[in-house]
Amino acid sequence: MNLPVLFSFVSAAVAALFVFIAPFSKSRGIAMWTFGIGMLVLSAEQLLTGLALRSTNPLEIADFIRWRFMASALLPGLWLLFSATYSRGNIKEKLGRRIPIVLAAFLLPLGLVFFAPESLAHLRQHPEKPFSWIVTLDWAGFFLHVFMLLSMIGALVGLERTFRASVGTLRWKIKFMLYGMGTLFAARFFTSSQIVLAQQMDPSLDTINAVALFACCLLVGRSVFRKGSFEIDLYPSQSIISGSLVISLAGGYLIAVGVLSKVISHFGGDQAFAIQTFLVLIALVGLGILVQSDRFRQLIRRFVSRNFQRPLYDYRTLWLRLTATTAQSVRQKDICESTTKLLANLFDTKLTSIWLLDTNGSSFHRISSTDQGEAPKDNALPQSIPAGEIPLKLADKPEPQSIEESDKGWAKPILECNPSVFPDGGERILVPLTGQGRAIGFIVLGDRTNALEFTQQEFDTLSCIGDHIAANLLSADLTRKLEESKEIEAFQTMATFFVHDLKNAVSTLNLMLKNMPLHWDNPEFREDALRGIGNTSNRITDLITRLSQVRHELEISPSPTDLEELTQAAIAEWEKPAGVAFSSQIASGIKVSADFKKLKSVVLNLVINASEAMDGVGEISLKTQKVGSHAEIVVSDNGCGMNQEFIRNGLFRPFKTTKKSGLGIGMFQSKMVVEAHGGSIMVESEEGQGSVFTIRIPAIGEN
Repeated sequence: MNLPVLFSFVSAAVAALFVFIAPFSKSRGIAMWTFGIGMLVLSAEQLLTGLALRSTNPLEIADFIRWRFMASALLPGLWLLFSATYSRGNIKEKLGRRIPIVLAAFLLPLGLVFFAPESLAHLRQHPEKPFSWIVTLDWAGFFLHVFMLLSMIGALVGLERTFRASVGTLRWKIKFMLYGMGTLFAARFFTSSQIVLAQQMDPSLDTINAVALFACCLLVGRSVFRKGSFEIDLYPSQSIISGSLVISLAGGYLIAVGVLSKVISHFGGDQAFAIQTFLVLIALVGLGILVQSDRFRQLIRRFVSRNFQRPLYDYRTLWLRLTATTAQSVRQKDICESTTKLLANLFDTKLTSIWLLDTNGSSFHRISSTDQGEAPKDNALPQSIPAGEIPLKLADKPEPQSIEESDKGWAKPILECNPSVFPDGGERILVPLTGQGRAIGFIVLGDRTNALEFTQQEFDTLSCIGDHIAANLLSADLTRKLEESKEIEAFQTMATFFVHDLKNAVSTLNLMLKNMPLHWDNPEFREDALRGIGNTSNRITDLITRLSQVRHELEISPSPTDLEELTQAAIAEWEKPAGVAFSSQIASGIKVSADFKKLKSVVLNLVINASEAMDGVGEISLKTQKVGSHAEIVVSDNGCGMNQEFIRNGLFRPFKTTKKSGLGIGMFQSKMVVEAHGGSIMVESEEGQGSVFTIRIPAIGEN
């Protein structure tokens, strides 16, 4: 048995052991099941490859190759799905966008295998070796390996996003899993590119796949037996795809291979081409690993600082990053999470957590940490620390300090709640968060790469960062209190209007109840009483409905609507006061996509507001017209008008009104309805001169 066959069988056997990870995994999510199935397919593929390499019968080789193509056709979809779901805490949100790509990665290769099986490859005898055969690709086999090449790039990009989203302990836990799968995907990318380039399958490339699979299994096995979780929950952001290191390296590799092939074809000879391109790939992968290495970046920074007398950090860039990171957050939790990730990447610490004092000052609570992907029940670490004398100690000495010293008994609870994962991780550093002369929390950093000690320069940097974050946290707390006060104010305003209308309704009912014993025998009184009770009930129901609409999201059901029909329906529901003159200029043939009932209520509300703005006598006009691609509804009156300050600050805000009996909800709701239709509502008004309201919404069809 030659070495390529041995490598294929050994890697197939080792990969088969990992098929059982998914059933016995704690998570048993999509990623773990995909991983298990993928390993099963790889094991079958390597087994078929070994059998094909061992055989000398062309019919047997053709059958083994055909079955191998069927197994290979499953790999693009499986590994794309794995890379998109592994260690993702937001699978439901993010996977939906990638479902078409994953389905295409499954269906296209399988379609080639099942609908064009005779166009995958063909055998021809080796010209120099009498018992050897060469597998040459046909068009279907060529495109199958093109899909494999593209899917491996996509899978590597997915792993890169997961790696970038992890910091501190989280990255340490999944590092070997990512390295293992990255090795497998990179090797597959290399071999697929060589097969596409040569349009034939070389046994040496099969050996590379087998060795890469074996190395992948070793690294994944290291991740399985390593202390910590095999899979964690991360929430990668949608980074710009052009900034991906994987895309850059893949592009650089393909360019280098293209240049190398031209050079070799010019000088003649291609015996060493596969080895040279493999060395190019290894060099690029090694460069990528170095660029992503925390230890390498730390050594470079210290080398520059020591030999060129440069500070460890570019403070201008650091401060811009800090302010940009925290400026995007307005909640305390968001500020803490972004700061935790920034500090972990900046100081290369696996342990980074932020604790804040609760409102009653009795205990500190863990708000964010680099290990926040773990649930409390998994790590059994307490999420709160009794305050005790910690706030006083932090206020007395608000500078960053080591808490490993034995004389700091007050820091013992902090040490217990922030244990070191690495025995040689160095000292744990406490950064107080103080403001307004009191402690509001603290930051703990530890488990530093290479167990490097924090320098005085870094202590000064942490002190400035602590002051900045404390100021942001106090500002966020003030913002929260202002929001609460505004909510209370809005509730009080709403309650005032609500109680006012209820008092009017109750007064009406009380008057009826007082007169009922005296006039019940009068049929006209009974009729008026029943009518009054009905009107009061309708008013209360309308009041409740209008209030409930404010706190619910607006939903519309648009359909093609004739604007003339809509405005006529609104006018028909309006009870015109006796002293008001009404005129209309309604154009025909204007159609809009609108929710008939809701847009009609907006027009009706504008007409009613116009009539209520008059002192018993006045003129109202309603006009519809088409201006460009938009339809306009114009309602004007010569009533009391409004001042500009009220138009700017109160007209379209809830609970702001100039009416004695109004709630201030009508115009707020009208604006929401018009904007939900993709339109706008504009107003022109002067006190004593009347008002003009214009609704503009997109029109459809021809006028």
